[in-house]
Amino acid sequence: MSLRRAYYLFTCLFLGWFTLPVWAIGQNVALRENGGLASASSTYSAAFSSKAVNDGDRRGMNWGAGGGWNDATNNVYPDWLQISFNGVKAINEIDVFTVQDNYTSPAEPTPSMTFSRYGIRDFEIQYWTGTTWSRIAGGSVSNNNLVWRKFTFPTL
Repeated sequence: MSLRRAYYLFTCLFLGWFTLPVWAIGQNVALRENGGLASASSTYSAAFSSKAVNDGDRRGMNWGAGGGWNDATNNVYPDWLQISFNGVKAINEIDVFTVQDNYTSPAEPTPSMTFSRYGIRDFEIQYWTGTTWSRIAGGSVSNNNLVWRKFTFPTL
């Protein structure tokens, strides 16, 4: 069964840089070049725009110069980031990449790469059902220390 989904929501309790690829059978439908539109609860400044989360950069290059999103409400939670798709999409994977400790010279992330300083620790991944937001299976994360979190689930 293919359900209609036009958005997904990322709710953070501790913010750092991240990017959000969303896969629909082998294609990243969240990419800006594929029509994904990022918006957020707030933005610290133009140097930390929500547009950076779906530009395809998994490493976080240019942090502080347009290369990652940061909210404008320090220590006030929750914050959210949303990607609006350019139409109905069936998705089965979401990848979350957060800022690396060495953000001035980031490496290509691996599934086992950890952070201890700047990354996002607690967050939820949600999708729009057509009437309400619902959490994806396994989409509530606490005490995260991974730079790359991959979520796979039955097609939505």
